[in-house]
Amino acid sequence: MTDPLAGLRAGPDPRDPRAPALLQPYREGEPLDGRTVVLGFPYDGGIPSRPGARFGPRAIREALASFGSHDGEKDVTPVLDLGDVALPQMNGADAHAKVQEAARQVFASGALPVFLGGDHGITGSIVRGLADARPHIGLALMNIDAHLDVREYEDEAHLSSGTPFRRAMETPILDGAHVTMIGIRRFANSRYYLDFAAAQGIRLSTVEEVQSHGAATVAKAALYRATTGADALYLSIDMDAADAAFAPGVSAPGTGGLTAREMIDIVRTVAVDPRLVGADIMETSPPYDPDGRTARLAARLLLEILAARP
Repeated sequence: MTDPLAGLRAGPDPRDPRAPALLQPYREGEPLDGRTVVLGFPYDGGIPSRPGARFGPRAIREALASFGSHDGEKDVTPVLDLGDVALPQMNGADAHAKVQEAARQVFASGALPVFLGGDHGITGSIVRGLADARPHIGLALMNIDAHLDVREYEDEAHLSSGTPFRRAMETPILDGAHVTMIGIRRFANSRYYLDFAAAQGIRLSTVEEVQSHGAATVAKAALYRATTGADALYLSIDMDAADAAFAPGVSAPGTGGLTAREMIDIVRTVAVDPRLVGADIMETSPPYDPDGRTARLAARLLLEILAARP
């Protein structure tokens, strides 16, 4: 007699490979040069409210189970998963020093990293690590975000999720003329910091521009402006750029943000650029994501980046 539950007991279907298999464990001594790698920074000590983003890297990895590894045209190439960096939650200066050193090592190895966070303040230390590893590159930076994140800070002990791009522009490899931000939302930024961004030459694209002209069109224009005169590109994604209807599990949710489809189109447009040397996905906060939709959107954006890499 045929077992009616046999199909339910069966393991994974080899004809339908799933996305988690794309993340291959790193083996000590394995060369990284030219390889795409994933590295987690489980830290949220710089978030003034709604902590929980330290659980983001794990949640994004787990959400990959919702997806296959074929993008409709090709199979995505497996990448190396370097795991997570152990970071202290109560010592911001030490945590950011460890992030900067880990980023330096990854960039110095010749790898093409995608970093999973974690609070967005980490991005400033990542760019500093890139500057340590490659001090002579001319960097362009594209940020998908509702906020400018260019706040002043007293010292490394007072870094927050609002400081990363001020810190990034303090490095010799990046200036405001090569920074573009997409998804800036109304009632999310002060006049003071909008004036600062304008003075630095940062180009802002609002949610209304994306809605009027289309996500891919806006992304192409922003990419052209940021990369003119630059020889490398970094992409930073703050999940709070998405409307709370699509991404409630973030540190600073907001109404009137980008749709999930717009987020995907922007990332897909940018990720294919051959100058892309690294990317990050920040601010996924599982405690505020009860049905996992934010983590699934973050995982989809990760897959778009991986699918675009050589």
